[in-house]
Amino acid sequence: MPDCPQLPRVPVPPPVPTLPQSGQMQPPPIPTSARIAPAPPIPPVPMPPVSTPPPAPPLPPVEQAPPPAPLPPSGGTSFMSNILAGMRDSTPLTDADIPCFDDEELLCNIAPRELPPGHVLQRYRIIKVLGAGGFGITYLAWDDLLQRKLVIKEHFPDMLCERRGTTLNLELRDPDRADTHAWALNNFRKEARLLATLRHPHIPRVYTWIEAHNTSYYTTEFIEGPSLAHIAADYAARGKRLPQAGLYATLVRLLDTLDYLHERELLHLDIKPDNILITHQGLPKLIDFGAAREAAGNIIPGSIVESTGFSPAEQFAYSNGLGPWSDIYALGATFYYIITQECLPGGRKRELHDETVPLASRPELTACYHPQFLSSIDRAIRPAPNDRYCNAAHWLADLRAPLSREV
Repeated sequence: MPDCPQLPRVPVPPPVPTLPQSGQMQPPPIPTSARIAPAPPIPPVPMPPVSTPPPAPPLPPVEQAPPPAPLPPSGGTSFMSNILAGMRDSTPLTDADIPCFDDEELLCNIAPRELPPGHVLQRYRIIKVLGAGGFGITYLAWDDLLQRKLVIKEHFPDMLCERRGTTLNLELRDPDRADTHAWALNNFRKEARLLATLRHPHIPRVYTWIEAHNTSYYTTEFIEGPSLAHIAADYAARGKRLPQAGLYATLVRLLDTLDYLHERELLHLDIKPDNILITHQGLPKLIDFGAAREAAGNIIPGSIVESTGFSPAEQFAYSNGLGPWSDIYALGATFYYIITQECLPGGRKRELHDETVPLASRPELTACYHPQFLSSIDRAIRPAPNDRYCNAAHWLADLRAPLSREV
């Protein structure tokens, strides 16, 4: 093995002095000159003597309240003394002691709105109320002379009049509205005169005119038979649909009736299932002409009947935009209801946003009814008047061509 060179020697450092054991280290002594002298004692602070407050003066004596004055004798004139005297007096009161008031001060002399059963108007005896609205009341009555039933229509604008309890006469609620009442009564007379001129198999006849109880009445033919609403509900309760042949025949006859009215510039304005009666022979009768008016007549707010689900939007607007198309809408809405047992949404709501599903697009209906029959109803109930049939003759022409060979 080769030799390794010698390394220089490293000097050994001196040994580290050892530290004293724990507890052996002592602090150096403090010189005497650096010691702190003790603090001198604090002299006591003298406190002033506490003075005693003088005693409080005695409270003055409380004055006693004077005793209450004695009540005046029973013969005094004050209101309270008379009451107290009456309480002390055990003598029962007599009729002479009780003040008398006029009946007008104690009782509200207002009778029920309808005439009572048994009441007689000339030779007509009231049987019962058939219906009532804001402008009049309809009664079933008996003709004592001719021994037959008839209908009496009474002019009674509820917003203007009330019935007195003693005489059953109508009186104005507000005398300042006499002109409005005269206008309404004049319209009622026009209605009766106009209806009396109508001669149509599906419109009830007008018989007589009556003046009584500070108002007017007219009598009409009484139609025995259920309403279209009642018949539709009966079919629905049995899970059946009205047959197409009967619906088609009824619609054609009612359109012929509207065509007759519109040719004379008369609008019905209240067509709905309850206002169509079906006679025992199966013929429709259009009733309740209380809302009827001439097409060219001015519209006054509050004078138009509105039936939600059957009245078109223009009927709610109190505008002069009413016309034959308004009755067309109501008749279409009537047939929509009796086919589906569903009421259309309000006319104003449909005018803003219409979500009505067309009848002709519903498979459960096209399986029972001709598509063109359903489509014609869909057109009649369109919200915009310009999109409907303009009159009854227009709808009839659209119906007869495709359905004449299939119903």
